[in-house]
Amino acid sequence: MNEDLRHSPLVPPADWLRDTSSPPTLGWGFLLGVTLLAAALRFHGLTDQSLWVDEVMTWVRIRPGAGLVLFEQLRDNIQGPLYLAVVWPLVRLADSELMLRLPAAVAGVLVVPLFARVATRLVDVRAARLAVLLLAINPFHIWYSQEARGYAFLVLFTVAAAWCWLEMVRRGPTPRLALLLALSLATAVWSNMSGVFLWIALALTVPGIRPAGRREWGLWALGLGGGLLAALPWLGQAAGIWAVDRILPSAATGEALRGATTFSPVVLPYTLYTFWYGFSLGPSLRELHVVDRLTVIGPWLPLLAWAAIPLVLGLVGVLRRWRRRTTLLVVWTVVPWVILALLAMRNIKPWNARYVAMTLPWILLLIAQGTVLLPRKLGVASAVVLCSLMLVSVFGYHGLERYAKADVRGAAALVATRGAASGATDQPVLVPSVTDVYRYYDRTTSDVIASWRVPPLRDAGAADRFVATHLEGRDRAWVVLAREWFLDPRGLLLPALERAGRIKDETCLTGVRVFHWTRRPPDTGETDGN
Repeated sequence: MNEDLRHSPLVPPADWLRDTSSPPTLGWGFLLGVTLLAAALRFHGLTDQSLWVDEVMTWVRIRPGAGLVLFEQLRDNIQGPLYLAVVWPLVRLADSELMLRLPAAVAGVLVVPLFARVATRLVDVRAARLAVLLLAINPFHIWYSQEARGYAFLVLFTVAAAWCWLEMVRRGPTPRLALLLALSLATAVWSNMSGVFLWIALALTVPGIRPAGRREWGLWALGLGGGLLAALPWLGQAAGIWAVDRILPSAATGEALRGATTFSPVVLPYTLYTFWYGFSLGPSLRELHVVDRLTVIGPWLPLLAWAAIPLVLGLVGVLRRWRRRTTLLVVWTVVPWVILALLAMRNIKPWNARYVAMTLPWILLLIAQGTVLLPRKLGVASAVVLCSLMLVSVFGYHGLERYAKADVRGAAALVATRGAASGATDQPVLVPSVTDVYRYYDRTTSDVIASWRVPPLRDAGAADRFVATHLEGRDRAWVVLAREWFLDPRGLLLPALERAGRIKDETCLTGVRVFHWTRRPPDTGETDGN
């Protein structure tokens, strides 16, 4: 890629991205191979793990037989109406995990060849090939390509919007491209509300390409404004739900969102790490929710240091040879991160890596470009280490129990089997935190006890009151505990259950504990649960 070195890379000339020649290609053989690799990694084990809490939120809104109306569900859902629309007919063909997750997996594969088209417009061929390969094997992207939510859609339509944006610059804006840009931006926001961060980032970079005349400005306004207009009903609804007035400096921020997950500077490097290695290289998500995280992270520090080396080297390569397109990628990356950080600090929206997933392609391009700009042997070694660690993480995601999602499916099957064996098939089931996930897998038990909106148990008295309230009038119940850090971060619930009765048949599954509880007769005078 030739650059005019007489100009500052931070202040590009008016025609810095205009090029009527055809962009280079990565080769059909490479593109086919890497797309097949992406498909294999995203479809392998697609239904092996139990549904995640957020995935069941998708099912609750589209579940067959509940008398739901599609239009009403789309109108009322601010986090992914597009995914609901796509999954709605599929679950009516088969109400299964496969149908819930299939659209995400397909989107996760389709983005790879599209990303190749965008990458060749922003970096040289070697860097583009490396970036496309990194996306194909990316553990973070694989995770969300196997989750029944709209994040894989968000990444796909982010790349589509970037392609439209770059084509409008390269060939000049046309009505067709402007409409495609509007559609891509709208579908990104319909995939997840954080897609509006993408809209802001693209809008901020339009003045940098200096549209010529009213017609070009009008077509850019059509592309950007049309996308915003199409998403406006959901944006308006979100503004009514989120406390957006907190963005004002003088406004009170209220209580912290989701307790300990409210924004802190530590989430920035952690998010960058997960973008490369997902959640299956290092401490697991369950382990990171313990009170003393430093104790958990300590043994992993050597591996984390090795994992950081290729990222640091890639960043060094970028800084050594900064290019104009690097500035564009940095703006597209930094703007969404800054917006989300501000929202999190003002307690409007909690920080989560998936909310800035639209920046994943640009971070991959930046590090890929920096890696190929390193001295050749160092760059090759860095790329090999990076790819190897990503594949190790993919193996961990698919093959190691410590990184698996909580096995609520197995818990429901266990309760059903033991209930049938004992002749008590419809006993109450207390399921804090993952109630709807359990209901998805156990559709026969009529008495599934939820614990929504119960604050975390802070002391033994609170735990005793919880047991008294939720098991009132019940002499026996199954208890299924998962994601215990939400309700019981201090481990107070089990002792409270033992004070109120007897616990037996305890079984530990992946991320889940199942046991049977029987109330102690009030006149026995017993003091323990033996």
